[in-house]
Amino acid sequence: MMFMVYRVLYRILLLLGIMVLGFNISGCAGYKHSVHSSYASPEAALRALATTAAPGNRAFTSTAKIEIDHRGNRYPLKAAVMMKRPALLRVESIPLIGPPDLYLSIAEGELRVFLPEKGAFYIGCATPQNIARFFPVCIPATDMIPVLMGVPPENAKETEFLTGEGGEGLYRVDQYESGQKMCSLWIDPADGLLTRFMRFMEGGGVVYTADFSDHTRVGENFLPQQITIRIGEVSILKIRYRDLRQFEADPESFPLQIPEGMIPIPLDP
Repeated sequence: MMFMVYRVLYRILLLLGIMVLGFNISGCAGYKHSVHSSYASPEAALRALATTAAPGNRAFTSTAKIEIDHRGNRYPLKAAVMMKRPALLRVESIPLIGPPDLYLSIAEGELRVFLPEKGAFYIGCATPQNIARFFPVCIPATDMIPVLMGVPPENAKETEFLTGEGGEGLYRVDQYESGQKMCSLWIDPADGLLTRFMRFMEGGGVVYTADFSDHTRVGENFLPQQITIRIGEVSILKIRYRDLRQFEADPESFPLQIPEGMIPIPLDP
């Protein structure tokens, strides 16, 4: 009989211990969430983002699986990518068989494209319209390259005032200029990483939205390995990086060299 009493008491004590432990764990989890669920101000959110984002004085290289869906037409591409903020880019395609069939560079505001199969070399200003002639993504180079690195464009910081709002585990920073919203950033307070960037046009329409995920540490900072860019209702650009690396790069190594004996075709009138 006494054995049965001790056994019941033991079960009660064990159950109480589990309950107390559960309360402690849930309390700690709740505290952690409350600490990391928001920022004191939008300025604080941007400072946190600056500590995790890829620095502007570093170049990065990677192989990339690119998929473009433009008006229902799909264009897959595998390429080697080299990029550096604010607007340096070099892309070389990696076909299944044979040498690269596309070389593209953006440097000092100039776009250069070499198509070996056509024997054509193009040069022009790196405008959204010229870039869209080779990639159906009509975005300024000063926007595109930072976004490809998972950071907001430099000109997104040139705003008159900021507002901030937390919700659904993220903190949104809205940036305004001349009374109009220019862009919005969604930052994860748990790690200070940018998860979404949205650029607006005059009148409130959305120019494009970029979503970032699967961040990985590269050096002392983080870059997203998965990027999805939606340009209005027209195009979707999906990028998956592999083997991201950081290195020192001379800006002179970005522009394509004109092949000997080839006359460049101008892109601008």
